[in-house]
Amino acid sequence: MKKTSTQTKEQLEALALQGLCFADDNVGEPFSIREVSERLGMSYSYFYHTFAEIIGEPFWHYVKRHRLELAAGLLRHSGYNINEISEMCGYATTSALSKAFKQHFRESPMQFRRILVLPNEKRTLDIAVTITHSGSDTPLSSFFNVERCEKVTVPDTILYYSLISRGQNPVAEMVAKMTHFVGLFHKMQTLYDIPNSRIITGTLDSVPVTDYEKLSMYAGIAIPASDIKMMLQLEARYPYLLKKRIQGGSYLRLPLPMDWATAGIPMYDFISRNCKEGIFKMSGNHFFISLSLSNYCEIFIPTLRKHY
Repeated sequence: MKKTSTQTKEQLEALALQGLCFADDNVGEPFSIREVSERLGMSYSYFYHTFAEIIGEPFWHYVKRHRLELAAGLLRHSGYNINEISEMCGYATTSALSKAFKQHFRESPMQFRRILVLPNEKRTLDIAVTITHSGSDTPLSSFFNVERCEKVTVPDTILYYSLISRGQNPVAEMVAKMTHFVGLFHKMQTLYDIPNSRIITGTLDSVPVTDYEKLSMYAGIAIPASDIKMMLQLEARYPYLLKKRIQGGSYLRLPLPMDWATAGIPMYDFISRNCKEGIFKMSGNHFFISLSLSNYCEIFIPTLRKHY
């Protein structure tokens, strides 16, 4: 099919992002490219070429990389053993994950878990510091204290989101576009009077290991998964929004008197430091920032109860 108009290009991009969204939301489940293409109403060949052209890598290459990077994030910050991580990231056996992991990262999962500072981790944080002018040596770091955290239980949640930046310089794009997207989601909250919803931001990827230029940053509105009626309304009214399940359970909530951009780097330092020291361990890579006022935000960190 020949692409002849801007609208067609936008539609193709939306379909490619739907494929990316499906891969992220089903990271632990078995599926094939054909199943995804049929779900999107496209032929296998057309989806294959469209995804590669729009996203910049073949679909199955993205799926494999994404699964391994999320596994690496869990090795870094969670309390799960390698067998549990294998299951969570779509590998049938520990040996299958270990083989793929070593081919990709040139380290075994056990060796990787012992690395103190990863090259991509340092590079991503250094770039983000220059963009946001935020760092752990600022006075604001005093707010990032475990004693200020509240233990909360968060229900299973459905996130309706837009990817606000992807590739090239994602944090800079995020800073430039966030106000616009938060405004759109605030209007959505007002229009539908959505109770117990949160406007949140974060990344689909694993910050310690994903190349900076491949990070996918999102903003969206999260609602309890039990609110079926509201979910149907949002899907009917905003079919272009992507959809992601966020696991509920035990979280640490950290309120912060600052905007999300200022909080970003100290937040990651806080998570990484406490996980390394064993103060708490994460139950997944899905930590996020909840946005409300311009100079106030809340960090939500999924934790394993037995470790905190």
